[in-house]
Parts: sequence; C-alpha cells; structure tokens
Amino acid sequence: MRKIVSLAAVAALFVSILSGCAAQNGGMREHRGAAVGAGTGAVGGAVVGGLLGGKRGAVVGGLLGALAGGLVGNYHDEREKDLAETRRDHAEYDAARGTRLKIERVRTTPAAVAPGDTVEIQLTYAVLTPREDVMVPVRENREILFSGSKVGEASVDIEREGGTWRSVVPITLPGNARPGTYRVVASVEARSGGKDIEEITFRVHR
Repeated sequence: MRKIVSLAAVAALFVSILSGCAAQNGGMREHRGAAVGAGTGAVGGAVVGGLLGGKRGAVVGGLLGALAGGLVGNYHDEREKDLAETRRDHAEYDAARGTRLKIERVRTTPAAVAPGDTVEIQLTYAVLTPREDVMVPVRENREILFSGSKVGEASVDIEREGGTWRSVVPITLPGNARPGTYRVVASVEARSGGKDIEEITFRVHR
C-alpha cells in the first residue's frame, strides 16, 4: 500500500513539473510543480529528479528528523544582472580562467519563525563566463542542519547564462518542528566552474 501511494505521488509531481515555469512579479519565475511534499519526502524527490534527468527547476530532496512532515515548496528564480554588469562587480575575474561561480548573498526570510510557518532560503550568486553565449549547468544545493544532523536538503540542477542570479526555495515547517537554531549550508557548483559555499542560520521559536 505504501509503495502504491508513493508511486502515485511521484506521478503527480512528474506531471506537474512538466507544466514548466511561469514568471511572477515581472521577473521572479515560479517553477510550478517543482516541490517535494510531506507525502513524498526525500524518496519522492529523488525519484522525480531521476526521472527528469536534472530538468530545469526540478527540486530533489526532502525533510526528515526535526523537520519531518514539512514541505519543500516551488522553486523560484530570476536574473538580476546581465553578464557585463556582473563582470564589473567582480573586477578580479579573469576570463582566461574560464567559468567561475561566486555566491554573493545567502538569506533566510524571516530569520525567526514558529512551527508551521514558512522560511524562504534565498541564494544570490554570480555566474562569470568568458563569453555571452556560454550556458553553464549549475547545481544549487541547500542543506539544513539541526544539532549537527541533516534534517533537510533541496538540490536543483539548472542551466545558467552569465550574470547574477537569485533563487528562492520556500520551506514550510511542520507544526511540531523542534525549537532552536537551524544551520543552512548553501552551495553552487559547476563542473567547469568550481564550487562556492556560504552558511546562514534561522531560528525556530516556540
């Protein structure tokens, strides 16, 4: 019975992800169906990611332990700056070294939440490329730790053109989320562009 429910959930997610993404508020795009729900968790997310082979905006991951029963919501992203402006901001970049990724900012909004609330994990990073026509396969990863143990993860494989990008993954906490400080380890990685990592925290209060 459990296997049947899991397969049904995966099928529903698969169909919804194929619907693609839509722009919101004039810039931020919502990748509809790119969510991992409480009913599927890490297993459902992993299966969807495998089926799609890393298609645009498909979230792989889930919540467990202190956050079991929560929801990883739809992935949103937008390009904030073009390549020329981004390269001006990063004067140290040497085009002769090829593609480079650099995290500029990681935020959790809000920084303090109650059980059942939603916290957005925002990631802003530069994709520095030697030319305008270069597309870079990037893996974004957001890992959530509590008391030294992993309690959540959301990973997205997506292609980026050069510029500055901002993406958001909302995490809806379960009603019984344990109070305390949660650590978020965010990373961006490209096979030809190296890896960059930054950390931030958010707090769950009673």
